[in-house]
Amino acid sequence: MASGQVPSHIVTEDLTGTCWRDDLWLGAFGLHHGNVLDYFSLSPFYDRACANERGFLAGKPRAQPPALGEGVEYLLADSQPPHLFILRKMYRAVGGTITTLAFYYILDGSIYQAPSLQAALLARMQRCMFNLKAAFRDMQRDLAPLSLVSRPLCLCAAASQQQEQSALERELAAGRDVPRATTAADREQQQRVEANIRHVLRKFPLPMPAALLEPGAAAGGGGGAQQVKAERDPSPGPGPAAAAPSATATAGGGAMMSAAGG
Repeated sequence: MASGQVPSHIVTEDLTGTCWRDDLWLGAFGLHHGNVLDYFSLSPFYDRACANERGFLAGKPRAQPPALGEGVEYLLADSQPPHLFILRKMYRAVGGTITTLAFYYILDGSIYQAPSLQAALLARMQRCMFNLKAAFRDMQRDLAPLSLVSRPLCLCAAASQQQEQSALERELAAGRDVPRATTAADREQQQRVEANIRHVLRKFPLPMPAALLEPGAAAGGGGGAQQVKAERDPSPGPGPAAAAPSATATAGGGAMMSAAGG
């Protein structure tokens, strides 16, 4: 075994949930520095195989264990008599190395085992979690009426949205053009796009076709239009307007012929 290492048979039982006191002994002797270890030796926290007990059997007080030797010892670490006494359980190796095994405290005559730092932190965290869960339960109970009021509103909104969606799906399935509702943001975006297009056209105008730039393009174009119009319009039939010139011409011819005969 290495120096300072605690042997495997030295086991400190976890008795942090145990409290012990003897009112008869306290009423008879009280508690002070000289008899605190004698009172502690009556409790289940005391190891009968410790060096203090061996020294007591040898005729020495339990508060004065053998200075040298290997084994478990109990030492009064601190005190505030007559209310508080703190005892330290330690293991002394052959070379004089001391290893602390546990702490015990006597508070107003009641003996307790001090928990480890890990156990103390774990207990504090569990207490915090318990308080948080209790706070959330109280909050849920206080907000329960609000949830009952808001739930029908949420159900109505969901049903309305589902109906609108089903109507839109039917319109799309029928192949109809479903107009999309335009918002103010959409109109603003459309105006911005149109302004950008006008700016680009002013900066880079579109080129004119070459046929429009030739000298006779305008005249040729006009004649063609007139010819097409003439082809489309039918010839006027013989009517009053057309018969009048013919009669005039015939009358004129008769007059000319009479003059010639005369």
